[in-house]
Amino acid sequence: MGELYSKSELMEAVKLFLTKRGFDLAQEYDNIFDPARVPIFAYKDVDGKNVNIDEGGREEIFVDIITERRINTEDYFRDREFGKSMDRLRIENASSAQFFRHYFPNAKIYWAVPKYAINNGNFKTFIGECNAQKIGILEIHKNKKNKFVVKERKPIPISLIDEKTSTLVNELGNNGVKLTSSQIRLVKSLLANNNHDNLSYLVFYPEPLYKASDISVRDYTRNISRELINRMSELENISYKDTLINFSKNYFTMSEDDYIIAHKVTNDLWKKYDLEFPILHKDFEQILKLDPRYRDHFLHAFQVFLFGAYVIDKMYKELNISRYGNTNGDRIEDAWIIASTYHDFNYTIQMFDEWTKEFFKKALFINNNPASLQLAGPYVKEGYMFNTKRLARALEIELDKLSLEFFYNRILDIKNHAILSGLSLLKYLENSGKLSERVIDSAARAITLHDYAIWGVLSGQGSDIENDAINQFKSKKILRNLPFGKDPISCLLIISDNIQEEGRVGSKYTNNRAQLDLINYKDGKIVAELSFNSKDLADVTKAYESKRKELQEVRKFLGGERIYFNITIKNGGTGEKSTIEM
Repeated sequence: MGELYSKSELMEAVKLFLTKRGFDLAQEYDNIFDPARVPIFAYKDVDGKNVNIDEGGREEIFVDIITERRINTEDYFRDREFGKSMDRLRIENASSAQFFRHYFPNAKIYWAVPKYAINNGNFKTFIGECNAQKIGILEIHKNKKNKFVVKERKPIPISLIDEKTSTLVNELGNNGVKLTSSQIRLVKSLLANNNHDNLSYLVFYPEPLYKASDISVRDYTRNISRELINRMSELENISYKDTLINFSKNYFTMSEDDYIIAHKVTNDLWKKYDLEFPILHKDFEQILKLDPRYRDHFLHAFQVFLFGAYVIDKMYKELNISRYGNTNGDRIEDAWIIASTYHDFNYTIQMFDEWTKEFFKKALFINNNPASLQLAGPYVKEGYMFNTKRLARALEIELDKLSLEFFYNRILDIKNHAILSGLSLLKYLENSGKLSERVIDSAARAITLHDYAIWGVLSGQGSDIENDAINQFKSKKILRNLPFGKDPISCLLIISDNIQEEGRVGSKYTNNRAQLDLINYKDGKIVAELSFNSKDLADVTKAYESKRKELQEVRKFLGGERIYFNITIKNGGTGEKSTIEM
């Protein structure tokens, strides 16, 4: 089918194209443009020789990016009706580009389009709409030297203010009124000021029906990665691809909160195995977010699932699926949906003691915690001891004194969310009819291993262990490393859990704006790019360095003879990049 260009590749090509023409660039998706999310905004001072500027001024350019192989005009130009308005206001051929013409009335608005899309299908209709709305096109392709080439093609864009000024001057001229150059400049200035006065109503109107993600702020209701959503439309192999393709197609027109959307998709998939996904997180998440150290885990788990679904789909024919079957409930993707969506299910338990301790300290001014969670009794009475034995078998751990000390420490003392989630999954699925035992064991194993507090000890990498018995257990290095080819579900959960950062809401993390710029399958490897952006350079650098350290530790644990993943992280403040292969 040929190579698809990534969003980040096209953005870099356009930036280079503009800087060579003397433009300065604003930081991509800079907070100064909120509530709009602006990919590329360029500007430069120009003299009177410029056709759009009479006596000098600033030329502005806005560019949005299209990566699709085939452009469906209806996806970009669509009639919108605002039912809450008295006369049911209708906007014909509404588009995000037209929105940005009003948002940046002095700027020329472009869409950057890969040449393969221009040569694919009926592109004339799209061009016709762009021409009618005074939107420009930047065509991008790779030359024989594999370098990106950008060229401007018709239609040539006109800024909203220039268009309004030209229309008014022509109308006056047709009625016998000829304006001087100074009068035209005055008209243009008045139109610009009037447009800015109206802009606040356009942008901040509460809860507009037209909430397309490319024009509205990515607030708490829109925290799912657009890159992941778009990639779901490319699924070809996994059994539940139709559900995810439909989700991808409809997401940007859904009015529900992201939590509702994610839970519905997750529950629909669990129902394929006659299971209900336990609804727990939505209400408790809001309570836990009162702790500044806490950040979202439910939407995070859903996005981890989407990331892995794409990976499994693209590598379906080469993954080690010998331990799985090919019937419903016994496939590798069945293990993945269960493992990924459930992997942080018991994080609330891990946070419980800390949260209640802080609560009673502030409410009753006491330092001891009367609500401290004691799991020893339920652990014995509710049969978790037997599930621990089953989990140990799945982890290939022989139960001796040291290993039992490890399990009891992580379950009863630390209340580690990974091992508790693995155990509670085994208990919840005790009477599952459609999921095979090997799929359940595989999911429980992956869930337990995904946290560094578990695999760090099993591999001997962990360095934060103060318990002597745990240190002795760690020194055995039961699981020195875990190559992707040996256990793809466990490895994939560790990798995707560490990569997934976009949209993770929490008061301490609001300045660390992470974004998944790319996930693609190329030359037998998954290529992913993650960037960190913030107004505070120290803040974004701290987040970037922390993530680089995490991924380097993961690489050490998951290293094997073959490279399956090529992951690049970027410091949006300094431009520094690091690539980790594993």
